[in-house]
Amino acid sequence: MLPLHFVVLLAGIQGLSEALPISRSGHDAVAWIWLDPGSSGTHLENILHIATASAMLFAARQRLVAAASAGLLAVTRPTLFRSSAPAHDAAVIVTAALTSLLARAFVNQYAAPWKSTPVAIGFGLLLTGLLLGTTSLVDKSRQDEPAIPLALVLGLGHGMAVLPGGSDMAVALVLLTWMGTKNELALDLALILSAITLLATGIQAFWGGVLGAEISAPTMVIAMITAFLGTTVAIRGTRYLLEKRALAFAACWTVPLGLATLAYARASTSDFALMLFNGPG
Repeated sequence: MLPLHFVVLLAGIQGLSEALPISRSGHDAVAWIWLDPGSSGTHLENILHIATASAMLFAARQRLVAAASAGLLAVTRPTLFRSSAPAHDAAVIVTAALTSLLARAFVNQYAAPWKSTPVAIGFGLLLTGLLLGTTSLVDKSRQDEPAIPLALVLGLGHGMAVLPGGSDMAVALVLLTWMGTKNELALDLALILSAITLLATGIQAFWGGVLGAEISAPTMVIAMITAFLGTTVAIRGTRYLLEKRALAFAACWTVPLGLATLAYARASTSDFALMLFNGPG
């Protein structure tokens, strides 16, 4: 059984890193290296997916409700997908979410063995930082709505973020920034897409019997509240980065963390090069 302070720490890390563009998977893996929560950590992680997804959906609730109602109406009047912004948002969300889930399921078959490997996590964090840095090159004068074909690109990129060290929020925000999407819409779309994939992971864990068996009810409640509050705070931070056109500054955290993770892998693994080229195990 995990000590309560470990639970609070892991929940806080997961909540903050999920909604900031700094890679939740990378931070979770680094935390596991130092805390070694074992199988209890896996149960806790799956529980926290529900809490972080709830916080994301709550933050984007106005756009989500508007898109859902307009999207249902547009099913009977397809012209609304072109003339109504909320209906268009609904089409983008559905297209990107389905593409992301399919891409994630495919990529995860090959990425899963690398999930806790410091080498893969380090390189993933560096790649995340590189992607974030590219946003400093984007012309910020555009304020477009993402086209439906671009929603496929958004979903594909978002699904690829399942790679170790990847960040759902970072990839979505980088792609939406390059598409010229206005800040509030970009943040809401990134939150909704990330929440959908988190809920899918949580549901899959529930049906697979990987939820809650080793976590007491009081501990579960404390963990979920901590993760929810951490996610809410992180969303405000991400919104601030977008408003200040400073998304690239998140790379100042992910790149050093990636380098530190690679340094740890090099120091703790004598066959570093063998693992790098032949994979884990």
